[in-house]
Amino acid sequence: MNNLLKDTLAERAAGVEPPPLDLDSIVAAGNRRISRRRAIGVLGGAVAAAAVTIGTATVVRPRDTQPQPAKPAPFAQRRVTYALGSTIHYGDEPISVAPHKVTAFVQTDAGFVFLDADNNIHAADRSGVRSLGKSSWELTADFRGTLVGWVEGFADHNESVVYDVAAGRELVRTAVGNKIPPYASLAFRSRIIAIDGGTAYFDTVDGPYRWDIRANRGELLAKVGTNVVREVAAGQIVFQQPLEQRPPAVDLTIAETVTAKPSVRFLGQQAFLSPTAAYLASQPNDARPGIQPLWAGLHLADTTSGKHVALPDRTYVSFYFGQWIDDETCTVAAEYPKMGFLDLLVVNARTGATKVAVSRFTTQGFPTTPPRLASFALPTGRPIIDLG
Repeated sequence: MNNLLKDTLAERAAGVEPPPLDLDSIVAAGNRRISRRRAIGVLGGAVAAAAVTIGTATVVRPRDTQPQPAKPAPFAQRRVTYALGSTIHYGDEPISVAPHKVTAFVQTDAGFVFLDADNNIHAADRSGVRSLGKSSWELTADFRGTLVGWVEGFADHNESVVYDVAAGRELVRTAVGNKIPPYASLAFRSRIIAIDGGTAYFDTVDGPYRWDIRANRGELLAKVGTNVVREVAAGQIVFQQPLEQRPPAVDLTIAETVTAKPSVRFLGQQAFLSPTAAYLASQPNDARPGIQPLWAGLHLADTTSGKHVALPDRTYVSFYFGQWIDDETCTVAAEYPKMGFLDLLVVNARTGATKVAVSRFTTQGFPTTPPRLASFALPTGRPIIDLG
């Protein structure tokens, strides 16, 4: 090849443009490969970017590298909620559990768990109802998460259970602390006090246990009787002060340990802490106490100062705690005098403001024969019962 020919070919080669690159197609192809890898179960640490060399290295990245938000849990939102007969009213949304009748229930982020008229346990969501094949007398759930707890009774012992509603399996089942002396089987009614994040609190025959759910082991908080500890949230414990009281034990306090002796005091038997333990609602076990002592009513208070939040008792005669919607807002069922109609109220514990969320949603009524359960249920995990 002579010099003239070489020069001519070199000049033409220099003038040729490189073929255009379809970067969108390259990125799309890369994303499809990534999707295929994920579909067969290969977990990558970072998404590989397509690289093209044009003189110098140029990295082409997908347009959106932000992680996609996790799908929200179907029942994570707390709405004004109550149950009538076979229907759970979740805000404006009715959820049927027919043919079962709800006597007590709780809400988890994955759905509701309820007791029927025979104390059998069921889980319910928008897809339907499934039986858990168990039996208990009350339920406990955390303000957030998918865990629920209960106690199952046997001839000579009780078993504490923590169940994951989303996973559909038990995480904890233990008889620790719950061997019942034959002569006292009716006197010891164990319960799940609370589920507080990854920790459960079991009320047992031997006393209250703090139980690490992940490790599935626990420790005894104190060698005291059953029902001394009433509630736990955000690491704060509501308990009897003094620890030993003649029934009905209604003098309560709050601290991080049951050995502390803080000055703040509350009255009541059942206790319901707000999620960060800023406020406490307390009320009697009996929905219809025959003689109305000072403590036999619903009390709402600030846990730091002990200051009570006033309820509209000039309009209503009885109040029943419902649930915490957030850390300062709760629901309360309120009964009109004589007529027996009930309003469902939303109460702000910080400001004391009260408004009617559901007007006259039912009429209060109790059967004449035991068990005298109310005609409605609120998501506390306990039936509303007239002990008289």
